[in-house]
Amino acid sequence: MTLPIRKVQTQHEKVIDYQYIRNLKNKEVRKTRFKRTASQRIFRVFLLIVLFGEIGYLGFHAFRAVQGSSFFVLNEVLVTGTRKMTVEEVKKIVLAGKSNALRADLTEIKLRLENHPWIQSAILWRELPGTIHVHVTERQPAALMLSGDLYLVDHAGRIIQAFDQDPQFVGLPVITGIASPSDQESIRFGLEFLDLLAEDPGILQKVSEVHYYDKHSTTVYLKGVPFGLLVSKDGILPMIRKFLAHMDFVKKNFSSQKIIDLRYKDQIVLKNAYQEQL
Repeated sequence: MTLPIRKVQTQHEKVIDYQYIRNLKNKEVRKTRFKRTASQRIFRVFLLIVLFGEIGYLGFHAFRAVQGSSFFVLNEVLVTGTRKMTVEEVKKIVLAGKSNALRADLTEIKLRLENHPWIQSAILWRELPGTIHVHVTERQPAALMLSGDLYLVDHAGRIIQAFDQDPQFVGLPVITGIASPSDQESIRFGLEFLDLLAEDPGILQKVSEVHYYDKHSTTVYLKGVPFGLLVSKDGILPMIRKFLAHMDFVKKNFSSQKIIDLRYKDQIVLKNAYQEQL
């Protein structure tokens, strides 16, 4: 018996044709959608740019209006940390024509404050609407330096100001032997000798003058002692203690000497003139 033959191949081809047509239509739809989506995105980006531009413009002018508002008038400057300077001196530097707490440039004010010879550092912060807080750290005089005039110098060797006979600093030791007040390196070397002497407060209190020669040696003058003590940086305290142990004998018998050289081990060498220390 012969079975009828079905045209499967023809039907299959028709299915493939329909699928192809649908794919073509889908591609056209996707292209149209992509074009529409791309244009929408560009339009949205444009709207966002315009929106943010408007917000920025309005925000800028609103901020300027707020800055100029009388609500932020600078009506109080609170100062802490002053000792030598007065609160009014600090306020004068802070204000300097500034009238608005919000618009005041704290960095610029800080620089002006720290440019003052007595101010080592300054910290500032706002308390809106109308207050600026200022805390200053003042320079601490470490010695007096005689070079033409008498100057106060801090621990960094920086000149603070000419000495104004302030009783608070009369007892500071004096550094001599430095040609120029601008020679900060030599001033720092002189201060290094004082720092070593400060390790024994009892001896430091007896020091009236340190005559700087070089970074290795110096001449120390003690209160009530008519001659200088030539010492080296290494072992400066043991050298002075050695002299103090024999001070009464030396003062009684050799008071006319100019220099007592203590740099030799187990010896005290007497010198008749300053030139011999060079």
